[in-house]
Amino acid sequence: MTLRMSYSFEDTISETKFGKFNYIMITLSGLILACSCLESYCISLIIPIAQCELEMNNFHKGLLGSIGYLGIILSSNFWGFMADTKGRKQIMVPALILSFSFTILSTLVGNFWLLVILRFLNGFCICAPQGIIYAFLGEFHSSKLRAKVLIIASVLYGIFCLIEPLNGIIFLNQDVWNFYIPILNLNYNGWRIFLIMCSFPNIICAILMIYLIPESPKFTFSQGDEERTLKILQRIYKFNTGKDDYKVTSLIKDKEFEEGKSEQSKGFIEFLWSQTIPLFKQPHLKNTLTACYLQFGICLACNGFYTFFPDIVNKVTVWLETTTTPYPHTGETVCSILSTYNLNSTMTEYVTDKVPDACVTKLELETFADVTILSILYTLGWLIISIVIDKVGKLVVLVFVSFSCGFASLAVMLLQFPHAALHIYLILLMAGLNMSVVNTSTIELFPTNLRAMAVSISMMVGRIGSVAGSNFVGLAIKNYCTYTWILPAVLLITGGFLAFTIPNINKNSKDGDKKSAKEKEAEAEEEIAL
Repeated sequence: MTLRMSYSFEDTISETKFGKFNYIMITLSGLILACSCLESYCISLIIPIAQCELEMNNFHKGLLGSIGYLGIILSSNFWGFMADTKGRKQIMVPALILSFSFTILSTLVGNFWLLVILRFLNGFCICAPQGIIYAFLGEFHSSKLRAKVLIIASVLYGIFCLIEPLNGIIFLNQDVWNFYIPILNLNYNGWRIFLIMCSFPNIICAILMIYLIPESPKFTFSQGDEERTLKILQRIYKFNTGKDDYKVTSLIKDKEFEEGKSEQSKGFIEFLWSQTIPLFKQPHLKNTLTACYLQFGICLACNGFYTFFPDIVNKVTVWLETTTTPYPHTGETVCSILSTYNLNSTMTEYVTDKVPDACVTKLELETFADVTILSILYTLGWLIISIVIDKVGKLVVLVFVSFSCGFASLAVMLLQFPHAALHIYLILLMAGLNMSVVNTSTIELFPTNLRAMAVSISMMVGRIGSVAGSNFVGLAIKNYCTYTWILPAVLLITGGFLAFTIPNINKNSKDGDKKSAKEKEAEAEEEIAL
């Protein structure tokens, strides 16, 4: 029997086996995803506590809560281009370090607008790992395993996100974390240390990537660098097996390989244009617009509406604890309770006929409990998805989550049981479960040289949804609270219907396993040719 020494790239990934390297890669990817979550969401927990010190009104709260997403929006295309041209790892490592550095600086300022600028820069940098990690992780695994490992990384992401409420309980609600820095004339208190601790995983991930993780072999292959690709694959194989007998000595040079070599001669502007424009032309236009619409609705619901979630939970909890109404748990909607607060006050305090006038210095334990429950629900949700996605397919998951979260938004608006409404609010925020499913579908719809850019652009539009949602809630919740909840409902439910139009989304990985290797290779060649 003659030993075949030349392999397609898909086969070479399978030949590296699945072992220690893959477990480390999946875990690290989950932590990197959590880094972006912690950096984006930690602001929501400090807003109620820092509002007096920074003299914030509702507009300021919405701006501070969304400014990081604005940084993500403006940098998405840039980072996607850099990742597709310079490398995944080469971009993510410095971006993680810079993100951590800007967080450190943001804790040393006492001015609202300086904090806004630094959080914008933090968002600009955290966008790189946030947008690239899906493509990066997927490219270390075969198409058979890709969807599952992305979902498992999301499960770990949910677990790591528990760092946020844990840090909140330790640092936000403890008076011991409070000291004065004379040279800065700054009271360095708990919410500043909380920001640092939520950003600390960034530097951990950067160090681990430097020493443990190579560049994506799929990226080096798409750049026409066969020698470097083989060295990376050999390294992964040795890490997984402890052996040096990796049998692949050459790769089949497909069209993607040859096009990668020719692309390297292009200039910066020409290359950027070539990476972006194809996504908005046939045959990719419909898929690009679909991914963008789905991400917009998902992020508006789970990110935009999360900005005010801790603040709303805190206010409703305080109202329920201090109200003299005989039956405080019934007869009031979330909106009717919020109407008792003067949300337009330019500052300092909650003004309500039931709650004493005082700046908030600590969050109610109910707030931390709900944030913790949300992280646990995300973890369980992704775990369930990882188990069932191969059996039911991505379409069922997308439609079920979209419809459930969309109708939950309407329930929050109408339900006259405040405690129950707050728990249903958690269901609305779980729209983010669909983000990894949409990203998985996006990766499978585009060739390697466009994947990172496609994911980055769709997530950029998603972050526009985050900014729109955060500011929309900030501006509308006082006078138009009832109608505030209609927007995410419409976007999520229509997104559920739109999922039916995604090509081949109803096929699960078992369907793909029935195809011969030649059929899979022919499909890959056709995709690349397009």
